[in-house]
Amino acid sequence: MQQIYNPDERMNVELFLAARELPNLEFLSKSDPYLELYYSLQGEPEICLGKTETAECNLDPNWEKSFNIEYLPNFIQILRFQIFDQNRMGKEFMGEAQVTIKDITQSKNSLISLPIKKFDKNAGQLICKAVLMNQSNHFVQWQFSASNIKNMDGIFGKSDPFLKFYLHSDNVWCQIHQTEYIKNTLNPTWKEFEISLQRLCLNDENKKFKIECIDRHEKGKNNQLIGAFETTIDEIFNKNKAEFSLIQPKGGQVGTIKILNKKKIFRPNFDDFIKQGTTFNLIIGIDYSTNNGVPSFPDSLHSYIESNNKYGKVINDVAQVLEKYNQKKLFAIYGIGAEPHLANYTLNTYQTLFPLTGDFQKPQVEGYQAVSNLYKNTLKQIVVKGDCKIEDYIKYIQTVAEHNSGKLIYTISVIIAQGKISDIKIFEDLLIKGCKLPYTLIFVGMGKNDFSEVKSMINNLNNHDPPIRNNLTFYEYKEQAIQMLQKYLMNDLPQHLVSYKQ
Repeated sequence: MQQIYNPDERMNVELFLAARELPNLEFLSKSDPYLELYYSLQGEPEICLGKTETAECNLDPNWEKSFNIEYLPNFIQILRFQIFDQNRMGKEFMGEAQVTIKDITQSKNSLISLPIKKFDKNAGQLICKAVLMNQSNHFVQWQFSASNIKNMDGIFGKSDPFLKFYLHSDNVWCQIHQTEYIKNTLNPTWKEFEISLQRLCLNDENKKFKIECIDRHEKGKNNQLIGAFETTIDEIFNKNKAEFSLIQPKGGQVGTIKILNKKKIFRPNFDDFIKQGTTFNLIIGIDYSTNNGVPSFPDSLHSYIESNNKYGKVINDVAQVLEKYNQKKLFAIYGIGAEPHLANYTLNTYQTLFPLTGDFQKPQVEGYQAVSNLYKNTLKQIVVKGDCKIEDYIKYIQTVAEHNSGKLIYTISVIIAQGKISDIKIFEDLLIKGCKLPYTLIFVGMGKNDFSEVKSMINNLNNHDPPIRNNLTFYEYKEQAIQMLQKYLMNDLPQHLVSYKQ
């Protein structure tokens, strides 16, 4: 089978952060720093990826929150870090640093120390550790308890214990999970949880990971390490070890950790389903409604002037990305919302759906260039008329998908359209009704609309009660390298396919 782009093969970077020698902005205590992370990809606007927790009264924080970012080695990915002191008045700027992801990954042990600057003055050091991680389909589900752990709270109370889990990467221990804490007990049982083997041990069952048992103090400040131990997945599952001695830093046992329940879980991913023989149908729908402008005008999105025609470029690029998903490179191409006067299919009325080939029995062409040529060659044979009504196109896609239910055939459908859709509520209702069918719908937005109705619809789907499978991807088109277009268009496909198979 032809090699296709598999988004599951993406490499992610897990970013672990700490700071040293931060300036103290408080008078009677120490600053309470937290970090905000901003990310930009070359040519793209900067976005905020989130912030860490606040490290109270700490000028040398090791933040527990990590950040997971897709690694794109052929592109410049800029990280900007801003550090603030959280205080009663809000927040106060402490300093910032900037680096590219590639700079971190190419440093020794993928570990880099950056100068923090506050208005060109030194304000400490930011330590960044990157761990490259593949997508994982191997998981463990387990539950831990402890018995007779050391009491760190003296005669007036008992410890409030929780567990921290650490991945060992290039001689650095990176925190990758933390349980809830349980108050006032020396014999806790924590909630069952699940974690991927990639995150725990980089999918190496013989690679050690570390578990620490911590006594939580008020507001998580000045927590105390009770004890720790190291183990492997091989030791737990293959050698069936279920009890471990907690060893305190100075040596000596301070309790026992037990694994109450454990099981390995394998979840097939996108690549597994491809290997099992899943193939793809490709369908493209093109919006010809009057909202795109009259083609005889130079500012129309369907302009007869080729250099002004936005749809021609988009159709070519989208089809070029999609053809890798069909071994025969076959596309079914449909027009939406116009009056067709094709050589073999002519009507004098507005049509909500028609094949661009003019033949409902043979709507397909072979290869992205044939798709592009079909659009160009038929443009002057189509009279732009009426609104954009998507109902019939969605019903057609869902009919095809339903016909293929139970088969190893999955439909990838695209609609290339401006943002004004007259039957948006019907569109939403159809997506909800067909949410369990084997298809993905990619909406490629054209023009300068704000697409507020489409975005609102997506929000409704994501927050539907009860939760449903959302198999819609929205992408507001901008001209860029094919590799980036491929990333944005096909980003959700693995999750859509896997969620259907489940």
